[in-house]
Amino acid sequence: MIKVTNFLPDDYQKRRLRRRANLICSLIGGGTVLALGLTMIGLFLTSLGTAATRLQAEQQYQEASKQIEQLKQLEERKAGLVHKVDLSTDLLERVPRSLLLARLVKYLPENTSLMTLAMKLDEIEVRAPESSKKAPEPASGDAAKDTAAKTAAKPAMVKVKTCVFHLTGLAPTDVEVAEFMSKLTSDPLFKDVDLRFSEQFPVREGVVMRRFEMNFHLDPGAAKLVESAPDARVAAAVAPSDEGEDAEAER
Repeated sequence: MIKVTNFLPDDYQKRRLRRRANLICSLIGGGTVLALGLTMIGLFLTSLGTAATRLQAEQQYQEASKQIEQLKQLEERKAGLVHKVDLSTDLLERVPRSLLLARLVKYLPENTSLMTLAMKLDEIEVRAPESSKKAPEPASGDAAKDTAAKTAAKPAMVKVKTCVFHLTGLAPTDVEVAEFMSKLTSDPLFKDVDLRFSEQFPVREGVVMRRFEMNFHLDPGAAKLVESAPDARVAAAVAPSDEGEDAEAER
């Protein structure tokens, strides 16, 4: 068997093996670092895509929330308008505005005029009709007397929807204001006529009149009064211009 003799120094061979091992380790380490870098870049790009998708979803959710809120507001406004229309129909179709305005104008004294007239639906308390009151349970002695006294002292009240009027006008003196208020109070269609104030109001230089403000509301049973016209005052107010036409015809 032939013996191979290596003439290279031992330290040279060791350095050669060490360099080879270092090169292999460097390649392995570099490959690992490169793989880790590529993985991190991929994760970063994925997170950017996820963030963009989440931001877009949040924007769409906010827009949808705004649309839903607007839809709710529209539904509430629609319900309120429908409710007001229903109430106005119940109150005004049976008692036309032209009739109410004709009554107000008819009651104006001479040289008295209206400046503003506002009407709105409001809830007021009125005395409950006798048929709606519950019959009290029978009692005896002092208890019956106390119950009767309380019932008489505190009449039953109910809340109803009706038209509330607010007007301002001009009159020469407080006498015309009192006359106008008296006529409104005597009218069966108007209730709780209240004079808020009456004050001096300069119309122009050298002319001073009384400016007044009144509040009152339409009787909840005004529709029945107009339909049935039980007395001459209501019947006359339905056609307020008949007297004037008759007077002109006589002339």
